[in-house]
Parts: sequence; structure tokens; C-alpha cells
Amino acid sequence: MFVRLKSGLLPYLGYKRRLFLAVLVAVAFIFSILSSTSTWRKVLTEIKDTPAFTKHNYEKSTEKTERENLDSEPEHAELLKINLPEEPVPIIIEDILLSSSKPPPGRTIFFIENSCHRSYTHYKMSRIKAHQACPIESAALHNPNFQVFVLFACPTHRNKSMPIIDALQSYKNVHFRSLNLDRYAEDTPIADWVKKGDLYTSRYLIFHLSDLLRLITLYRFGGVYLDMDVLQLHSLEDEPLNYAGAETSDSIGNSVISLEPNGFGHQLGELFLQDFHVNYKGDAWAHNGPMGLVRVLSEICGTNNVTLMVNNRKRCLGFKVFDVNAFYEVPWTQWQLFFKPENSTETLARTKSSRMVHIWNHIVTKWPLKINSKSAYMHWAAQHCPRVVAVTGERFY
Repeated sequence: MFVRLKSGLLPYLGYKRRLFLAVLVAVAFIFSILSSTSTWRKVLTEIKDTPAFTKHNYEKSTEKTERENLDSEPEHAELLKINLPEEPVPIIIEDILLSSSKPPPGRTIFFIENSCHRSYTHYKMSRIKAHQACPIESAALHNPNFQVFVLFACPTHRNKSMPIIDALQSYKNVHFRSLNLDRYAEDTPIADWVKKGDLYTSRYLIFHLSDLLRLITLYRFGGVYLDMDVLQLHSLEDEPLNYAGAETSDSIGNSVISLEPNGFGHQLGELFLQDFHVNYKGDAWAHNGPMGLVRVLSEICGTNNVTLMVNNRKRCLGFKVFDVNAFYEVPWTQWQLFFKPENSTETLARTKSSRMVHIWNHIVTKWPLKINSKSAYMHWAAQHCPRVVAVTGERFY
């Protein structure tokens, strides 16, 4: 009977033995993992406690370890002779109001880049293209006794090596500054209105912000404001301040504006700012810019007839409205004349006596251009922004 019982239990005992062995192996495996994890945790804790382990220098620490490993291996000795490039440190552009070097009143030409306009955004100067840099160089080239300030409407930085920016800064009178709108508007007639935030309800925010910033700039410093698509063909140094130019027979453009830093020019700047917030319309593209100039100058000149204002400083109490040919000979509807080689002769003849040409960048679709293009634009670029042209390669963009 015992033998029969034993033979009946044998399968069961065999199963129990196999189960026991499996459990034993599993326990040993888990113990091994825990032991390994504990060891690595200890190692990582020791690493983290060392000064080298931080978010900022972890990569450098890793790189150092790799270099030390290479150093111990003779076959890598040649590799160590190569200097690994360091990551470039961005250069922060100073705020115009916080900088110790400010624009000389009435002796400065201003450009404003406001495609970024929030304090929490950042602008990389590498975004400046050759066709934006060309007007800046033309201003510096033709007006060596004026300072040229390029303002950015948000925190801005540049890298050490940027060919186009380097070309511009090869002129001693070119400077870059950032601005903060709230701070920039302080102590001006429009400060309280800016704080209300009505500006940000605009359907055309970038354009209306640009309209506002040029007026604040001229109210603060006087001088000359130019759009970044206005190419200078002749010097402005001998022209008395306080001027703009007729864009058509019944409109005045605000792409070129000049005001004195004090006296009548400063008073006029105050009137422009007051008109901006009193008559502000966020759904009308030109209402707050060119039309604002016409509204104020109509009061000053005693007429809303732009033709009667042209070249008549006496009528306008010392403010000059240039004729159309001076700045806007080629209207926006004919912008392609700048870029077609077959129209070059005609375009150059039309602008022979012009002081500047407005290129209408916001609607131009012809970039890039070949450097050897026979267009009127590349003819001007070769003469009026030669250093920018020199660093752009075969295509001007």
C-alpha cells in the first residue's frame, strides 16, 4: 500500500521540486537586480554631489571624461590636437534707454525692426536680410556725420560672427539697440494710452506699432526716421530737419519723417502722438500713420490740399513737404520696375533727381536677386550698400 501511495505522489513531488527551483532562481535574479540598482544609485548620487554635475556643465563634464579616456589611448593622440569649437555665446543688445551711449538729439537716423514686439519674445539679428541691411548701410555711407541707430522692439541678441551685421558695423556710426514699449512710452504724451492696451486690438498690429514707435522715437530724440525699405541715394546732412514727403497728390507718406528734437519740431511730435491715440482705429491700415500726418499738417499748414503744402515751408510754419519725386517716385503699384532689367533705364531716369527710393518690401516677391542682375535695384545696391553686397555671395536676398 505504501508503495502504491509513493508511486501516486511521485508526479506531485516532481512538480513541487521544479516549482521550488523556479522560485529560487527568481529570487536570486531579483536580488541581483536590486544589488545592481543600489550600486548605480550610489554611483549616481556621488556623481550628482560633485560640482561638475549641473544642468549647465553636464555636457562639458561628459566631454571632459571622453577626452580623458582618449588621452589614455595612444592611438587617439592625434585627435587631441584638434581644438573642439566652443558654442558661441549670444551678445545681448542693449536697451536704448538703459544704454550709456544714446542717440545724439537731432543728429541721428533711425530704423525700427518691430516684427517681434512682445517683451517675452526674442529677436535674432541673423534674421536681417541683405535687402533690409542695404538701406541701413546707405544711410551710414551718405551721412557720416550722423549716427545711425537700428532699434528692435523686443529683447534682441546676435552671435559673434554674422557677415551682414559685421558689414554694417564696419561703419563707426551704426549702432543696434532694443526697446521695451511700455518703458519707451513713459514720459511721453501717449504713455497712459499705451498702458491701456488698446493698441493690441489692432487688425494690423505690426503696422500700427511701427507707426507709433517712429513717432515716440522722434518725440524723444528728434532726427530722421526711415523705413527699412527706404534706400538713400544722396546725403541728408545739409537738409534742415522737420520734413516728410508727398506720396501722391493727396497723401503724405510716413516712411520718411524728420523732426527737430526741440522747439517747433518737438511740439509737432507731441501733436502727432496726441492725434494717434485720439483718432486711433485698429481696423484701418493707413488711418494711424500717413493719414495722421495729413490730419495734423492740415491744421499747421491751413489747408488739406497736399499740393499746396509741397515745398512751402513758410505756409507750414517751417515744416517741409517734399514733392513725390523726392522719396516716392515709383509708387507701390509699380514696384516691379525696380527688379526687371528691361525697365532699368526707365527707372533710373525717373529717379535721377530723387533723394531716396521706397522699395515697398512688404509686397515685394522678387528676392533673391542675382548679384549680376541688370535691374535698377542691383545698380543702386552696388553703389549705395557695397559692403552688404560684398558679403551676400551670388544671390542678394
